[in-house]
Amino acid sequence: MLNHYYYCYTAIHVSGFNILMTIRHSFLKVRRAIVSTRTAMMRDFVPNNLGFKHITREEVIQNHTRQLAKDLLTNDITSDPAILVLDGTYIYIQKSSNFSFSRRSYSMHKHRPLVKPMIVVTTSGYIVSVLGPYLADSKNNDASILKHMIHHNAEELRNWLQEDDVFVVDRGFRDAQDVLEDIGIRMEMPAFMKRGTKQMPTLDSNLSRIVTKVMFNALTFQYFYIGHITHIHITHI
Repeated sequence: MLNHYYYCYTAIHVSGFNILMTIRHSFLKVRRAIVSTRTAMMRDFVPNNLGFKHITREEVIQNHTRQLAKDLLTNDITSDPAILVLDGTYIYIQKSSNFSFSRRSYSMHKHRPLVKPMIVVTTSGYIVSVLGPYLADSKNNDASILKHMIHHNAEELRNWLQEDDVFVVDRGFRDAQDVLEDIGIRMEMPAFMKRGTKQMPTLDSNLSRIVTKVMFNALTFQYFYIGHITHIHITHI
């Protein structure tokens, strides 16, 4: 095709058109590589390294539970429970062109679009599972996400847990306490200051420090790994 035909149909000359086609071909190659990598990871890597099915409760207790956490949280328990630390975190995403999804993924707290993975780790920081991601609207706070996990038996969680196992959480999970107690799970959470008081009792303060100590050691990985994921493009939600 002659040069003036290219310009007539595309408003660019032959050389410019060839450059665009080269760039498009490169983008397609990169896209295929990314899709292929994602498929391979979901097939071969994720099932063997993430989720409640990839590790047994006994392995968590024997190999991934710090003795300090056992001494602080399970002195009054004769059995050897599994101790898990749960926390919801954020992954920022691009604004969606889908209006409904854009509304539900916009966080009024962070003033940005994001999704919420629920992180489940041991007291040593070993990542047991990452559930979700969940949308960022008011329907998906930490407590409601945990309730959803229990009610829908996400990753057969209830089959994995046993009575007297311990969940270490922050105050955002307070509304899920009744659900955990119904299945025999202990919730360890920082204490609340009672209405009308100006200072916590010594016992409540010390118990809160214990919970904070265990959570800090377990969740430090978030600030070094997940904290570096600042902006991603999600196409599979």
